[in-house]
Amino acid sequence: MENLLTKLNYKTDSKNGNMALGVYIIKNPDGSPRWIFPAHAKKPLFLKFYHVEGLQARIFALLSKVIFLLGIQSVVYRKQIWDLHTEMPEQELPVDLANSQWALFTGTKGPNNKMLLYGEKESGSFFLKIPTTSQTSGIVEKEKEGSEKAASISPASFTVPSVKTHKNGILEIEDIGKQGKRSNEFSDKHKRVLTETCLKTAQVEITDKSPCFNEGACHLALAHLKSDPRISKNLIDKLKKLEQQLRNVPFFSAFAHRDFTPWNMFVQQDHLAVYDWEMAKDAYPLGFDAFHFVIQKGIMIERKSWKDIRKELHRSVIPWFKTLISGTGTEWENYLKLYLFVNITKYLDIYTRQENWHDQIYWLMETWNEALSDITAKPNNARTLLIDDVFSMLRERDYATIKFPVIPPNSLSPYSDIDICLSKNDSIQLVNRLKKHPLVQKVLQTKSSFMSQVQIILINNEILNLDLIWQLKWKQMEMMNIEAVLERAQPNAYGVKAMHPKDLKTYLGLFYGLNNAMVPQKYEHHLSRDTEQYSIVHSIIDSSYGQQIIPQKNLVKAVRKQAVNRGLSGIKNRASYLFDTIYSLFNQRGMIITFSGVDGAGKSTIIERMRYEYEKKLRRRVVVLRHRPSILPILSAWTKGKAKAEQDSANTLPRQGTNSSMLSSLLRFSYYYTDYLLGQFAIYIRYVLRGDIVLYDRYYFDFINDSVRSNIRLPERLLRTGYLFLIKPDFNFFLYADADTILARKQELDKDTIKTLTKKYLDLFKTLARTKKASHRYVAIENRVLEDTVSEIIRTTTGKAA
Repeated sequence: MENLLTKLNYKTDSKNGNMALGVYIIKNPDGSPRWIFPAHAKKPLFLKFYHVEGLQARIFALLSKVIFLLGIQSVVYRKQIWDLHTEMPEQELPVDLANSQWALFTGTKGPNNKMLLYGEKESGSFFLKIPTTSQTSGIVEKEKEGSEKAASISPASFTVPSVKTHKNGILEIEDIGKQGKRSNEFSDKHKRVLTETCLKTAQVEITDKSPCFNEGACHLALAHLKSDPRISKNLIDKLKKLEQQLRNVPFFSAFAHRDFTPWNMFVQQDHLAVYDWEMAKDAYPLGFDAFHFVIQKGIMIERKSWKDIRKELHRSVIPWFKTLISGTGTEWENYLKLYLFVNITKYLDIYTRQENWHDQIYWLMETWNEALSDITAKPNNARTLLIDDVFSMLRERDYATIKFPVIPPNSLSPYSDIDICLSKNDSIQLVNRLKKHPLVQKVLQTKSSFMSQVQIILINNEILNLDLIWQLKWKQMEMMNIEAVLERAQPNAYGVKAMHPKDLKTYLGLFYGLNNAMVPQKYEHHLSRDTEQYSIVHSIIDSSYGQQIIPQKNLVKAVRKQAVNRGLSGIKNRASYLFDTIYSLFNQRGMIITFSGVDGAGKSTIIERMRYEYEKKLRRRVVVLRHRPSILPILSAWTKGKAKAEQDSANTLPRQGTNSSMLSSLLRFSYYYTDYLLGQFAIYIRYVLRGDIVLYDRYYFDFINDSVRSNIRLPERLLRTGYLFLIKPDFNFFLYADADTILARKQELDKDTIKTLTKKYLDLFKTLARTKKASHRYVAIENRVLEDTVSEIIRTTTGKAA
């Protein structure tokens, strides 16, 4: 405080002080002074520095006023005595500390720290900006220049405070917010301010020649060279990509406040009173102040995720901004990108020079990273961006990946999942953050007592699977101590923390050995013999080196003897395992998907591809059935035997049956319908309740549209009625293509038959789609491009399957 008092022309001297000034101090959470005010203060003037928005803030402001009303400051606040004297006449002092009403805000920590004093005197109220370093002296001088520049455009929609310079670089600023209030809303008044500055100062720019863009590029290059460990490489990489995207982009610029936030202005009856012009500059992208208002208060006041901030931007800023730039030939998305690039790189330069970071910096970094993922995302890279972001989220946490390859995380196979050891609390926090990530459509969890299987469905319907493990268990036994694993974890060449090699050896030996499974060849090198025995488990693994399977019996004995698996801990583990087993029986229901189409439509290819996709990405067992449940054999099996009948059926072209008898058709249909009617329950119990995915290659719809194929000739109305009594599949896809394309693939049907059957299927699916519940979907897909068809099926079924 001595430096502050010296700047205010006071000296502290316990012997020669001619005044003993009592002051109260309200501290920050870290114990440093936040607000200081005199013991003779009549009102809580420190609230002038407090943004009263939200329930908690209103309660604090009300309690502060009650404390002063009751006169119990000495009971609530900590008091200090300052022994002061000054040789300067009272009228020449920037503020009379002994006799006037005042309050001091010590400012935000960092290289740009400056103190702010609010005072009241006969001529009116005022603020004093007090620089604490030579660097902030320059910033305070810029406040004067910025205020004068803002006033020079003769604003009609906002007022600018008059300023006066005192000795020691102190700037006195007029209090123009007396009758106003602070507001978090980006209102029409805010829009009028920014529209006016645009109309009066706008000019055309191109990014490569723009001072603010090039300054941002320099800041980014410097941040890249510094490699500050507190700043994720992921953030820097995305900024570099954004810089390339913005090269040679035309835009309009204007005079900008650059710290246009709720706490730097008051809303008056018909205008805004705007303070803190120290960062004001010419030639900044249009919309900079509007984006800054919503984004900064969303992060710093409301603690919103980028996904929620983006919603507010689209609600309160983007419609107005589109109107503002209409006719300019520029795109609003580029202005948001420019704002993020210029603003983030500026603060990276500031924060890399700041030794100690406060919590708000970490909040900013988290949200900026999510925003950059959002604006740099393309249809094919959402998953890779999210993987990078997952590890960015874990940077400050203790974690260890299991079996993670030594490759850049974003080059991980689309069919690979990620196993991560971490604490249960960190697991919960990670999932909560993922739910709010802008690239995430849905997060689904399968929880147990020792882990959480997390399935993330992205906005482009890609899937990322995470296994978040806080106990390394096999059945009812804990295999390894997770705390020790986390303590020994080591970052690999790409910054991903992985299990220590000895822990990985133990894990692999236990995992495959206890499951009586062969260790995959790609992991065998991790199980090489050690010269020094690390544990009893290691000795068992070493003694089995070269064998295909590690003896399960020996491992079970070794693990069972561990203290954590005996006594009360053992009982708790067994109870948890029992609960997990029961829970898993009812937790995850499978589904039934049918594929219909004429021969040559590509069903078999699609079904095989979907089997692979569901098994690898959804980690579900997939069962493929042909046409019906088949609890009853094909009819000819009763005379030829099952094998011979199925072989003959496979070698026979479709629609070759000669049956024309109504009675014979009715008997055949009754036989197969019985298979459907009874078999549907068998399929449901045997597969669906166990979480399996059942894929039908053809389904009951063939009886309705193409009964001749099954050698049945019955009225379509009768056949369609039979569908009413069947459990409806979760999804039904009709694959079709034009007749020429189908004939090029397979010549089993003539052109007219293909057209007729295709029309019947399309009409049937349209009818069913209108009459059935949304969960029982009927989708017709023109199967021309394999990847497009697969994407459409995944998009339709992913939420249900996951």
